[in-house]
Amino acid sequence: MNLVYIDESGNTGLNLKDSHQPVFLLAAMILPESKWFSLEELFLNTAKKYFGDPLPTPFEIQAKDLKSGRGVFKNLKLAQQLSFRDDMLKLLLDNKIAVIYMRIIKSKFSAFCDEQYGPGIKVNPYIMALPFVCMEVDHYLQQSGSDQLGMFIFDEQKETLDDAERSLRTLRLDSRSILKTTNIIEKGFFIDSSKSFALQLVDIVAYYIRKYEENELGLRVSDIDKQTFDKITKLASTSIGSNVDDILEWVKKHYIK
Repeated sequence: MNLVYIDESGNTGLNLKDSHQPVFLLAAMILPESKWFSLEELFLNTAKKYFGDPLPTPFEIQAKDLKSGRGVFKNLKLAQQLSFRDDMLKLLLDNKIAVIYMRIIKSKFSAFCDEQYGPGIKVNPYIMALPFVCMEVDHYLQQSGSDQLGMFIFDEQKETLDDAERSLRTLRLDSRSILKTTNIIEKGFFIDSSKSFALQLVDIVAYYIRKYEENELGLRVSDIDKQTFDKITKLASTSIGSNVDDILEWVKKHYIK
C-alpha cells in the first residue's frame, strides 16, 4: 500500500487573474506504507531540533508561515528557517519519496476555458489538475508493480473536498468513464493537516515546486526560493503519460454543465 498525500499551492479558486499567484500547482507525494513510521519519526526528530522537545502545541508546519516567519517559525532566525526548509526537502530525497505534480498557468487556463467550454464558463484549476495527477499516480504504481496500490489522502480543510471525492469515485468505478484508475483503491480520505506530518511535508514541497515553475516561466522569484531548485528537480516529476485530450474531454463531460 502507498499513501498518496495531495496538496496544492497558488489556489485562488475561480479567480484566474491574480497577478501575485499566476500559477496553480497540485502535488502528490507517494509514501510507501513501509516508510511511513520511519519518515514520521525522522520528521519529528528534525522538528524537535528547531522547536524543542516536546514540540509546542498546536504544531503545524505550513509553507506560507515558513516563507513569512510566522506561526511556529516566528521565534526562529532566518538562517534557521532556511535550514529547516532544506532539512525537510532532504528528508524526502534521502528516503526516495516520489512527488508527482501538475501545474496550470491561470491566464492561459482562463483563455482555454473560454475557447473550449464557452465564455463565462469557469473551471477551478483544481478540477482540471486532479485527474492528471490521479492518472499519473496510477501509472507510477503500475510501473512499480501490479501489486502496488495507492490510497489518496487530502487536507479536510479544503473547499474542493466534494469535487475530489467525486473525481476519485468516477475514475475508479464509472464504467462509462473514458479514464480509469486500476491501482487506486477505496475512496479519498480527508484529515486535519495539523495532525498529519505527511500533509505538512507535501504542503512545503508544493510551494517550492510552484516557485520553480514560476521561475521556468520567466516570472520573478526570490533568490532564497531559488536555493531549493536543485533539490526540487531531483525530487519532483511532471511526466504526463496520460492522453491529454481524454482528460480534457473527461473534465468537460463530468464537470461542465
